Amino acid sequence: MKLKKLVKILIYIFFVVLIYVFLFNIFKVDEIEEEEIPIIESVEDNDLLPTPDRIVYKNINNEYMQLEPNTNEYNVIYTELYNRMKNTIEGKVYSEMEITSMQNRGSFVEFDYNTKSKNYIFFFDESEVGIIKRFTDSGQVLKTSLDNKIALLKKLDKLAEGKTKYDFNTEYNYTSENKLTSIPENLNFNEASQEVYQKIITSEQENYKDILEKLNFKNTNELPNIDFNKYKVILTIAKYEIKDIMQNIGNIKYEFGEFLDTYTVNFLAVSKIVNSNCIYYNLTNLSENTTAIKETNPNVVKDDYAVDYYIENSKYYSSIGDNKVELISLEKACDIADKEAEDSKYQYQPWKSEFYTRGKDKNDYISAELISNLSSISKYSHWKEEWKKSDYSGKLMWKIRLFDENDPLTSLYIYIDAIDGDVIGAGASSD
Repeated sequence: MKLKKLVKILIYIFFVVLIYVFLFNIFKVDEIEEEEIPIIESVEDNDLLPTPDRIVYKNINNEYMQLEPNTNEYNVIYTELYNRMKNTIEGKVYSEMEITSMQNRGSFVEFDYNTKSKNYIFFFDESEVGIIKRFTDSGQVLKTSLDNKIALLKKLDKLAEGKTKYDFNTEYNYTSENKLTSIPENLNFNEASQEVYQKIITSEQENYKDILEKLNFKNTNELPNIDFNKYKVILTIAKYEIKDIMQNIGNIKYEFGEFLDTYTVNFLAVSKIVNSNCIYYNLTNLSENTTAIKETNPNVVKDDYAVDYYIENSKYYSSIGDNKVELISLEKACDIADKEAEDSKYQYQPWKSEFYTRGKDKNDYISAELISNLSSISKYSHWKEEWKKSDYSGKLMWKIRLFDENDPLTSLYIYIDAIDGDVIGAGASSD
């Protein structure tokens, strides 16, 4: 009996030791992984994955943090995700609403740009989506899964320790019941677009409630107390109905409706995790059933082969004879031009050019025209025959001008079939 008892005790001790060793190894591995975060002093910009102006990380607790350039945490995460960009595909395209749903469901990292490219999103919790590259109002899958996600998430959580945590509250959006017959003076609103004026408040030094009082602002919702460490306030005065305001990490989009005789006043408190450097405005005049888009440059001299176009219910149209023809949107044409401009053959200057369609801060006018042929100016000053891909005669084309961030006198022109979106050719100019 004593022997049996001794055997039981030994077996018990054996299993206790076994469990202890097992748990010790688990925690030891975690400790080693945490200690293995490298020091990376710098990263270089490249065409495969342009370096972002900031990296935004949303963790499992719905907390948003941002990693700034020229810091070790930024360099480490950029390097980790750059190494996961191999073997990309041109996969399924998702709408902006579908992408927002994915981001609401789980953790992700988003590379946010002010100038260089469309945002990249790296998903941790989607079964069929790993990496998406955003376009204006959609995004395309580049990889269906991310490699070694658990280790990457541990690294992210470690590197994000101590960072300010933001939420993504979009509820503070109120429009005044009162209208204005004119814009009050001395309030320093900037003209953001035609008959749209804005003021962005980033600190308590300017009391936004005093400004709203001067604007005779009235709404049934009580105005919140703003923590300006985590929020900005955007005040908008517009001679339009404000139909919708959409926010994502990379931009804010205002959708305006009917042109009014009076001014509408809107209050928006937006999380600082949202890039308020990129604000877009859709202006719709319902009485004419047409849309004027801010990015369209009204100062461009018309081409000899310029063709008029119009917009109905957010779709672009032109007329060929008596036929109404639907076009790809100007926004989609710009997305195509941005993507085409990434081809290395357009690096025709001795320096590295960085071309963009929407201006340095993605909020300037687009320089674009709808044309039906190449005029003499296009043919001899902007077009390069060696970059021609298909015949241009008699085709409706978007002529999109892209500007070089590194030299304001260097431009790239992309000619895009306005019906099917194919790139017809390209050209360049420089002084």
